[in-house]
Amino acid sequence: MASINITNPNLENKPDISIVIVSYNVKELLLKCISSVVSFAGDVNYEIIVVDNNSVDGSPEAIKGHSGKIHVIENKFNAGFSAANNQGMRMSKGEYIFLLNPDTEITGDAIQQLKKYLNEHKNCAMVGPQLLNSDKSIQISAWKNHTFIDLVLETFFLNRIFSALNYPVGKLKTTFEAKTLSGAALFFRKSLTDSMGMLDENLFWMEDIDFCYRAHIQGSIIYLHTAQVVHHSGQSQKKSYNLSIANQLISKLKYYKKHSTMAAVFIAHIACFIFITTRIAALSLLMPFGPIYKLKLQAYIYTLQRYFMYLFLNDKRLT
Repeated sequence: MASINITNPNLENKPDISIVIVSYNVKELLLKCISSVVSFAGDVNYEIIVVDNNSVDGSPEAIKGHSGKIHVIENKFNAGFSAANNQGMRMSKGEYIFLLNPDTEITGDAIQQLKKYLNEHKNCAMVGPQLLNSDKSIQISAWKNHTFIDLVLETFFLNRIFSALNYPVGKLKTTFEAKTLSGAALFFRKSLTDSMGMLDENLFWMEDIDFCYRAHIQGSIIYLHTAQVVHHSGQSQKKSYNLSIANQLISKLKYYKKHSTMAAVFIAHIACFIFITTRIAALSLLMPFGPIYKLKLQAYIYTLQRYFMYLFLNDKRLT
């Protein structure tokens, strides 16, 4: 368990909704996110729990005086996304939990709509808003079941032609029952975690997909298009190509191992190895044409090393 410092630990009234935000060196985005909650929450009784993963940009100091409704958990090292969210959920007092990325902004009555939907649909386990890109275009944030086939298609650059994962774009303009939702904004009853557990701390990049997979056993998962949240996608991950690429690929393998057959996992490993080595070969040729290619080449070499450690040494650490 991380060594932490908690400020504002008590509220006068028990909140209805606990909004959990995990932050790491994204102060400006975090402040905008919190301001949007304060601006659009209306008469909703809420608390905000910010779990800071040892930021060095002054994030905790910037929000401590923001509002009495904010708790700050200051980890003394980067505990990771899943573990930090779990810290926030354990501390939460609300009937509902709203997991929210720091690079999001609430718009309109999104929070009220999400709460109302769960109130009116007892068989619904989880609901997510329609996510919008920074330019307000619709962001893909709902998917079908994730399988090893997705990795195979991506390995051979066929995922844009034969998509077994994405719903038709037009469907994202409607409310429907989805298989999985983006972890950038997930709304559910706190009792859900009592029945199925919290985020899998052994995963990264697939922790939200695994969470939805398990939630779907408890009830329906709904994409609510009338509730809108802006997601400045990728802003909070632009820290290291090494970590993002390695974690993404290895977490997929962990997810397939957890929810697929041995044959599927074997095929996924072959696809992963081909995925990494073909990118290394291509980026080696492209490296003279720009520094970005060199950075990505180094990242894939690092990923290959991490892959071998996971495969042969059973190294399950987050990279």
